[in-house]
Amino acid sequence: MNILITNDDGINAPGIIALAKEISKEHKVIIVAPKDQKSASSHSISIHSPIKIKEEFIEGLDCKAYSVSGTPADCTQVGLSFLKENIELVISGINKGPNVGTDILYSGTVSAAIEGTIYGIPSIAVSMDVEYGKDNEDYSKAVKWAIKVLNIAKGEYLKSDVVLNLNIPNFNERDIKGIKVCKIGRSTYKTEYILLESNEEGDLYTTKGTRNAIKEEESDLYYLSQGYVTLTPLHFDFTNFAILSDVTKIFEK
Repeated sequence: MNILITNDDGINAPGIIALAKEISKEHKVIIVAPKDQKSASSHSISIHSPIKIKEEFIEGLDCKAYSVSGTPADCTQVGLSFLKENIELVISGINKGPNVGTDILYSGTVSAAIEGTIYGIPSIAVSMDVEYGKDNEDYSKAVKWAIKVLNIAKGEYLKSDVVLNLNIPNFNERDIKGIKVCKIGRSTYKTEYILLESNEEGDLYTTKGTRNAIKEEESDLYYLSQGYVTLTPLHFDFTNFAILSDVTKIFEK
């Protein structure tokens, strides 16, 4: 397959390099990723400013790679529309940190994959639950699960309008209990605002968020915390079809 690999952690992030190194053994891979860290950029695109596209050399990789000064969604667009490589699948990741629950709404990783499905390309988002503040993460088990899901999906389930959102727990490989296909949960945080500086131009704060307790069982948040790999099919259509008829009756009188 012709596979576009992107992310939101930046083109030199260890997660994307580990993934591309293994995927490129069996498939034709092209990397298009942000030049710098773009986490939590959601589905923003660069419509009011130019973007810079540069071919890059990444040691140890035998595939074309390009950095983009824009967002993760920009990167998917560059791979599909500018480079015109006849892409058959978009894989976004491997992200440093999970993308579960309603956090997917903030995620550049998930948004880069969703951008693929908007244009009819099947997509997979891959994230691993790692300890923030450390730079010694091992993505090898996440790569194995990504390849396993890819191999199953390409034979039985790759839909052009669906993102498969894959999250791998930060457990020893032998302790991972298996895979659960599940719904997203609801992520909420207790946010602390810490004053850094105050002057006539205003107050400068940094934030520190602590995730609130997981309340929903049978969700991706819950199963990931229990040591399962989670897989959730996502769609870009936000329509609440369960109440569409009721709302129609109220407003189309």
